[in-house]
Amino acid sequence: MLSGFISMLLIILFLILLIFGLIQCRNHSFTAGFYFFLILIMNKILSFFYSPYIAKYIDSLHESNTQPPLGMTIGELVSWFSLIPTIIELIAFAILIIGLYTLWKSKAQSSKSTS
Repeated sequence: MLSGFISMLLIILFLILLIFGLIQCRNHSFTAGFYFFLILIMNKILSFFYSPYIAKYIDSLHESNTQPPLGMTIGELVSWFSLIPTIIELIAFAILIIGLYTLWKSKAQSSKSTS
């Protein structure tokens, strides 16, 4: 009971921090950071919605004794589904890194031109 409450509290706190970062990036016109936080927020929220549907889909495959798509086993299908949030996070971090690099590069060029 207590661990469930603490985990829910941490999820809410994490979402609040993501929303705070989103607002700060929007206020400072950092579009790469804005999209980074937006993708992470959407990933976190959507994981609550698509997890039950994936579980129902896998249960229905098991009950009807049907083969998963592309000739995979159910274990392989589960591992592919578990990779989806990680791939989305990887895309978000790639956007952030590219945005930080372009920001750093533009600031380095502007400091060279003022010297």
